Amino acid sequence: MTKKVLLIIVEGQTEQIVLEDYLDEHFVNSTIRFDVQREDILTKWDAKKNIPNIKNSVARVIHNYLEKYKFLAKDLTAVVHITDADGCFIAPEFVQVKSDIEQNLYYTEDAIFVKTEKRKEQIEQRNEMKANNAKILIANDYFSINRLKVPYQLFYFSTNLEHVLWNERNEVATEKILKADTFIENLSGSIEEYLGAFLPVNPALSYREKMKESWAFLMDGCNSLQRGTNVPLLFEMIKSTVQK
Repeated sequence: MTKKVLLIIVEGQTEQIVLEDYLDEHFVNSTIRFDVQREDILTKWDAKKNIPNIKNSVARVIHNYLEKYKFLAKDLTAVVHITDADGCFIAPEFVQVKSDIEQNLYYTEDAIFVKTEKRKEQIEQRNEMKANNAKILIANDYFSINRLKVPYQLFYFSTNLEHVLWNERNEVATEKILKADTFIENLSGSIEEYLGAFLPVNPALSYREKMKESWAFLMDGCNSLQRGTNVPLLFEMIKSTVQK
């Protein structure tokens, strides 16, 4: 029997480095495939600088992957999507101008600092766009691909993947892949165990309750700048709905 495909949509290669080997080893009944976007589709404007329909954007990513690798919709067991929170749920007053910062954008536990008023406006717009798109995708349990309902779930790292793994919100882009490789090589336990320490909800709750509360937590105050993730629930989702 041909194994079905679990498609995992991620922003960058670091997510694949961190998760792929563990998923391949522990969920052998599924073919794990990563689709690296090299961008954040939750904050991507269309060619006319309009905000696109996020569900259409994700559906297009799925369709393009199937077409590129000659899969059919019936080959998919589920689609998993992982995004960085990037502080998107904080109130606008926590995006602050600080002209003496070295980087154009600097995350802290209770603010996002930028160099100019123009950049502040851009980040506020980005946050609003990403927060709204995340809310739409959270409420979306499946995508209809060629008339078939394919289960879908959005997960997050906060503030971002690097913050969760090695406690650095403002990692230099060129350092990410090397540090991700080093992190996995030096990890004594499993990545599932490690990430479990950063799940911001009671692990005794049901999967659906944990998913709901993990997002509610992220949306509260400045929590989308805090160190946390609901990616441990990805493993639970695979065990309960994919691995049968």
